[in-house]
Amino acid sequence: MPHPVPLDAPEVVEGVVDHLLYVSYDERTVLRLTAVTGDEEGITAVGRALFGVRPGESLRLHGNWVHHPRHGRQFRAEQCERTMPADERAIRFYLGSSMIRGIGPVLASAIVDVFGEQTLKVIDADPQRLLEVHGIGQIRLGRITAAWQEQKAIAEIMVFLQGLQITPALAVKIYTTYADTDDDPMRIVRRTPYRLCRDVRGVGFINADKIALAVGIPKHSDARLQAALLHELDQAGANGHCHLPVRLLIARTRQLLTDDDPASVEILDDAVLRQALAALHGQGEVVIETLPLPVLDGTDALTDTEIAMLPHRHRDETQLASHVRRLLTSTPALSGLAPWAEHVAALTGAETAGLTDEQHKAILTALTRPLSILTGGPGCGKTHTLQTLVDLAEQADAVVALAAPTGKAAKRLEETCGQPAMTVHRLIRPADGDSLFDHASVLETADLVIIDEASMLDLALARRLFAALRDGCHLLLVGDTDQLPSVGPGRVLRDLLDVEGIPRTRLTKVFRQLDEGAAITLNAHRILRGERPREDPKVFWNRPVSSAEDIAERVVDLVCELMPKHFGAGPEDIQVLCPGKKNVAGMTDLNLRLQQRLNPPSDDRPQHYHGGAAFRLGDRVQQVRNNPHRGETGVFNGSSGSISAVDTETHQLTVTFHDGEVATYPFIDLDELVHAYALTVHRSQGSEYPYVIVPMVSAAGMMLLQRNLLYTAVTRARHGVMLIGQTDAVERAIANNRTQRRNTALTHRITHDPAAV
Repeated sequence: MPHPVPLDAPEVVEGVVDHLLYVSYDERTVLRLTAVTGDEEGITAVGRALFGVRPGESLRLHGNWVHHPRHGRQFRAEQCERTMPADERAIRFYLGSSMIRGIGPVLASAIVDVFGEQTLKVIDADPQRLLEVHGIGQIRLGRITAAWQEQKAIAEIMVFLQGLQITPALAVKIYTTYADTDDDPMRIVRRTPYRLCRDVRGVGFINADKIALAVGIPKHSDARLQAALLHELDQAGANGHCHLPVRLLIARTRQLLTDDDPASVEILDDAVLRQALAALHGQGEVVIETLPLPVLDGTDALTDTEIAMLPHRHRDETQLASHVRRLLTSTPALSGLAPWAEHVAALTGAETAGLTDEQHKAILTALTRPLSILTGGPGCGKTHTLQTLVDLAEQADAVVALAAPTGKAAKRLEETCGQPAMTVHRLIRPADGDSLFDHASVLETADLVIIDEASMLDLALARRLFAALRDGCHLLLVGDTDQLPSVGPGRVLRDLLDVEGIPRTRLTKVFRQLDEGAAITLNAHRILRGERPREDPKVFWNRPVSSAEDIAERVVDLVCELMPKHFGAGPEDIQVLCPGKKNVAGMTDLNLRLQQRLNPPSDDRPQHYHGGAAFRLGDRVQQVRNNPHRGETGVFNGSSGSISAVDTETHQLTVTFHDGEVATYPFIDLDELVHAYALTVHRSQGSEYPYVIVPMVSAAGMMLLQRNLLYTAVTRARHGVMLIGQTDAVERAIANNRTQRRNTALTHRITHDPAAV
């Protein structure tokens, strides 16, 4: 740890950010600053106040000099202010660092060569003079002028927000959100800051509240209380819940707003918060109902519960329930195509003689009932069952459509069944008339739709799927209920299994495993039974490591050197799967370390910093939210690929995804991407990798160290699994079978709410 050098008073240093040396998972930033005054040629600055700064920015830092035992003299920044560059060197660096869209390093040098220290004044006050620079014509002049005005507006917002510790990236998003509207972005920030919660992704209630209190909006204002209630409902969705009991919503909102101000007690009275909630209900921004729902205490008891939901989740849940009932009561399209009972009973050939009674039942049910479910763990014969089902249906000239929630799962399903498969999003995507292959037409003619990895279906995607199915179409949902639930709100597969009228088959027989992944399958079932996995010298290893820092270093060595050397697998064949994002050896930390080793900074690798992370040419990335308008046919949550281009002049980068989709991202939209050298186990669902490394750290906590999480991680691997970490973390995960319940009402709406639409 750094040891402060005694000083009489804090100091101030000014300079231009040359490059970032390190950004840790907890946002502590280390950078190299080129000083603009004094004898200092280069300064190493460190501190959380520096999070989010980018190369090329001019900074004024307030803090103290300290001495690090290994890295020497550093400036510990307690406060960071952004300033305009003053001398030629700073201006050249500023313009050439992609801060102003349309100006790259070469053009920046040309402009500064002509105007010197007057460059920024010329651009601001007399931009027509830029035509004096070789290479600038009227079109480029227009782009530069527009970009400069945009940057000035953004800078105004940045200056206002920097004292509130709100990152520059959010200032850019705020400006961009409102730039093409009749509203002035700065006026919105000052007068109606709680709008930002709803309009600007990433701002959230905490940041909006900082702004609101700073501009004098009272703590007891209706806008503040309502924004806090909506925030808690939104956070509940992020944790998988479709609704919250009103009493719990009130309690969480009170906790969110509680501070040391005695006046807050009156503001946070139950009656006041309920009045704010009632106002939201009256405005149509919250739905309030009383339903007989299970008590989340492990029992089957029901109690009348007053719940609150966001309107779009209420729509998704009620409409999904309606479409489930519609499908269940429709006439099966396959019923008249063949005597299915006789066909299934006749399955005695060499390839099908191994079918169990459970598999026969699953096949017959899928062919005779409009909705059915097939579940089972690894090695239980789901693959063989699906192959036989598809063959039988095609022999009767039935039209079969195959899909899965992710591209990798769809590819695996395609290989299993020997016919094309696609993602669920692409299967149900409405026709736009421009596509060479209209996926919507598949559902118009399909007799049987098979959805693999159905445990990944969240409420919104399931609603769209069921709504797209015509009456009589057969739907088979295939999944493993022992895996983690969907990333998005809901637990659709489990809720459907709780509806007695939906036929289901669970495959329970684990077939003898003869392939190289046998130990993985057997250990997965051991984990489910609460037993420790057994070592296998070829495919399953468990390496105890005591400290989190040692675990992180060991994981990097395994990915970059040891496993490629011993197994001939490239780093791209190895996926690190973490229980959580935070802490040492979490997803964020390991992504930073692995990027530094596998794709370090280089002159031939352009990059852009966003949110403290460098997005660099060649980086592995994953999409983290659905965007049907990105790329040619949309990019969806869980899609993975790599950065294939970074254009610092146009302020955008390109990602080529594994499914062939190519999508362009403006720099302000990079919060749609995360680095994918390491992923959370949740984000790996539906995917399969040759080798998986699972760092197990006790700091992840009981909420993450769960049996189904470890089981899901292990079942992502084909050829090898490495558990590396603290022994007690592995033991706690195996022992912890208390999966987090989710607040849903889908089962009730299907069975007791025929008026739902």
